[in-house]
Order: sequence, then C-alpha cells, then structure tokens
Amino acid sequence: MSKPHLSYKGYRALQKAFSMSKTDPALWAMMRELPNPDPILRKAGKSSLIYDEIARDAHVIGELRSLRSGMFAFNAELVPGGDDSASMKSYEIAKALMASSPAKNTQWMDIDWHNYIAILHGFAVTHLGKFEKSDNAWIPSTIEQWPAGRFAFNSDHELLVKTREHPEGEPINEDRWTCVRHMPEAKNPYGIALLSSCFWPWMFKHGGFKFFVQLCERFGVPFPVGKYRPGMQDKDIDELVEGLAKLLTDGIAVIPDDSSLDIIESKMSGEPVQLQLINLCNSEMSKALTSQTLATEQKAGARAASETHAKRAGENQRADRALVSGYRNQLLETIHKVNFDGGEPPKYVWRDKKEINLETVNVIRESAKMVPVSEDYVYNTLGIPKPQKGEELLEIKDDGQGIASAPKQDFSSDKQGADIPNFDEFDQATDAEIKKIFEFAKQANNLDELKQNILNEFPNISNSALAEVATKALELEVLQGMSEANQQEI
Repeated sequence: MSKPHLSYKGYRALQKAFSMSKTDPALWAMMRELPNPDPILRKAGKSSLIYDEIARDAHVIGELRSLRSGMFAFNAELVPGGDDSASMKSYEIAKALMASSPAKNTQWMDIDWHNYIAILHGFAVTHLGKFEKSDNAWIPSTIEQWPAGRFAFNSDHELLVKTREHPEGEPINEDRWTCVRHMPEAKNPYGIALLSSCFWPWMFKHGGFKFFVQLCERFGVPFPVGKYRPGMQDKDIDELVEGLAKLLTDGIAVIPDDSSLDIIESKMSGEPVQLQLINLCNSEMSKALTSQTLATEQKAGARAASETHAKRAGENQRADRALVSGYRNQLLETIHKVNFDGGEPPKYVWRDKKEINLETVNVIRESAKMVPVSEDYVYNTLGIPKPQKGEELLEIKDDGQGIASAPKQDFSSDKQGADIPNFDEFDQATDAEIKKIFEFAKQANNLDELKQNILNEFPNISNSALAEVATKALELEVLQGMSEANQQEI
C-alpha cells in the first residue's frame, strides 16, 4: 500500500511543533529556570527549604521512621534482563556493583532512602561519579546523593543543575544522573511534595503550642490571691506581692501577719481547645504522609477498621518503593549502555518479605482449574525462585490443613448427637447456624469465650468443625468491619 500524498500545506501542518511552556501566556518561557509552581509554598511566601524544618517535627519524624521501616520490610532482588551473553555479563557487573559501597561512608540503603523521600520533596536526584574501568567494564566510581535544592527544571521539563558558573542552572548529561519524581504533572515537573501538604497543619500546630504553653502556665498551677486591709500602705502591698511571687517560684513565702492568702485552683474540664488543635494538625499530617491515622492517634476503633487502614498504608508504600527501583534501574541501564551494544540491562525488583498472600494463592489455584497456567508465572507471582537443575527440593507431606489442600472439611464428628443440627451435603452449616455463631463472635471478648459459647450450643462438635465455623464467623466479622471502615472518610 502506497503512502498517501501530502500537500505542502498538509506537510507543514504535520511538521509544526507546539511547546506547552513556550506558548504559555504567563511567559515563563522567557526564563531558563521554571519556578516551582507549588501553590501552598507560593501563597505562604516560602521556599522548599522549609521542608527540612517540617521533617524535624516530632510527629512527622515518627511517621517518617514508620515509612523507612516499611520500605526495608521487603526483600529486593536483582534479576537478569535476558538469557544472552551480554545480558548475563551485565547482570554480573551489576551484582558486583551492588555488593560494593556506593560512596565513602555511604550504604545502599542510604541512597535508597534518599530516592524514597522523593515523595516528601517531589523529586530526588542521584549523581554517578566518573567512570573507571574495572575487570574490563566501565562502572561509576561513586554513587552520590545530591540535595533537591541544587536542581531546577526548565520550561521543557528538562533537569538543570545549579553551579557557580550557572546559578540559574545548566543542562545535565543524562548518563551521569538519575532522577525520580513523585506524581509529576504537565504543569509541574517538580512533582508533588507531601511535606508541602503538611505546611499549614505544621504551622498552626506550632502556633497552637505557643498558646497551649501559656495556658499551662496560666492555669496549670494554683493561683494565689493575697488580701490586704483597707488603708494599707503601698510599701506593705509591694511586700505582699513579692511574697506571692516567691510562692510561685520557691514554694514558700513570707507575708505580713495581718494579711490573708487564698489559693484558687483551676477547675478546667474537658480537652483544651489548644490541645484539640494540635491533635487535629497531627491527624492531617498523618493523612498526608501515610494515608492513615489510627496507629498514630491511638483512637479507639474496630480491629477490621485498623487492618483496613494498615492495608491502605501498605499499598502506598508498595507504590512508593517504585521510586527506589526506578533510580536503580536507571543506573543499571546507563552502565549497560556504556558497556554493551546489545542485550538487556538487569532489573531491580522488590519481593514481599511478609507471608504469602493467601488470596493470590487461591486465585492461581482456581485459575489453573479453568485455563493453563505456566509455572514461570506462578514462580514470579509468588516471588519464589525457580529451582535449578540439581538443587535439592523441599518435600512436605500434605496433612490436609495447608492452603493448597482441598477446601472441603468435615463440619461435625462422626459420632454426633441428636442435638446437633443437620448440615447440607457440602458439610457447611446452615444460614441460621452461621448467623447464631456470628452473634457469638460479635459478643465474645476473646477467642476462649467464643469457643466456650459454641461448645455450649453444640456440645458434640468436632475440633475441625469448631475451627472451621469459628473461622467463618470471624471472617464475616472482619468483612463487616472493613465495610464500615471503607464508608468512613480516611
């Protein structure tokens, strides 16, 4: 099929290029450096330097430590990009690089955290030092973390580094830098900084602290009131005032014997407004940083609601870890491009260190009953390395209790009494019995009480049936709590 004929006018229309920034009526294209368009900082008249001060807040640093521990709660793995010789050689070079220190007095976890906190500052930049030849391969001598304040973006969203010769910023060599951004937009190449969302809560919180301290000084200690008789001289009144002042500071005072002293104690009730303001500001900062508040505010809540909040925080951490794998993969891609013409660079991926997701196991198992599922897909999904030829395999006998065992369980014992209700052919309790046990689960304060209530109702129930029906009742309670939590504003 021949290409369509284009007229000169049509050809010019296809060749015409439009630049979003250069056609902006705000005229930012007249400048090399595009100012950070963060609306919060612009209205407050602050720069991104305020982020460091916000990060030192006691509540914020507690949340950051939680984020850091969450990042390292997962295993990271380096996998080859392909099976060809170039890809495998690149993989070996990458393993040797990751086994060494990135820079003097620096560990890889320090560089990882530097790129992870792009969520706090909007973006993070890492510098690749001069390349040196080692074992017939060119690798960077150092991997350094640079502060975000040393960089800017131009109107074409290109990264600029600020130097002495070019304080407004100069273009970078992409082979010497990596850059990861958090939620960048067409009008904001700097990304969205979570610490920016913490600015006003942080500001009002510390303003509330000032008045809260004044409140404690004013009403936190008893208020002494001295009484003097009419016609008392000013000198004697001054001595009385001085004695009351010593009473506040020293705990003892000497006053004229013809004067009287009353102690008025504060009778405040309820939570002070200043404390409510501080707690509210802490709550808002928790929502911005971790998307949950139950763990930090220590408020009462159902177990299912707290689990839902924790799940949402975990999902955010999984997404944020992509920033860490992103900068490492940029680094590995650069090293591969410098040393090889073909092949694929290795990949840096995260593996969940926690227990296997039972929901994923069930999905794989049920899917394999309907459609063919490859073993490689199962290994990759579960994060389990495929055994190599000659490796000793682990053998575990199926005791009928594992997650891969048949789901059918005997609900009742073979020797059940006449007082045990009859169940259907699938060995499941009837709806009425499930509802009755569900009520037991809601009313029970602990598992022992739940077990005793079920045994009182069904004295001849078998242990396996007891475990099965208790699990179903607890699952129903958890699902109900999660439904209630999802309807709440987080």
